[in-house]
Amino acid sequence: LPIYRESGSYSAAKITSPQNGSTLTGSSVTFNWAGGVGPAEYRLLVGTSLGSDSIYYSGVTTATSETVTVPTNGAKLYVRLYEMINGVWRSTDYTYTAQ
Repeated sequence: LPIYRESGSYSAAKITSPQNGSTLTGSSVTFNWAGGVGPAEYRLLVGTSLGSDSIYYSGVTTATSETVTVPTNGAKLYVRLYEMINGVWRSTDYTYTAQ
């Protein structure tokens, strides 16, 4: 019998807006991301330290955007976008400055 192998490529989901490293313009921000190739589910965390969800946690979602209420105190905000690929969670980190 022939052996079949699944082929394909993986590309990470990326937050497309707001731009990584930017200063946010208010207390409500919508994080939008391009789904990439392969991800089935996502999780978005926003916090005041790397990997923290002290400000927001989306839970598992298939959406490609989340609107988040953020502080306006000039703090550094850390955003982590997780994506599920073949049963494994992978993540990418972003940083922003609160207004």
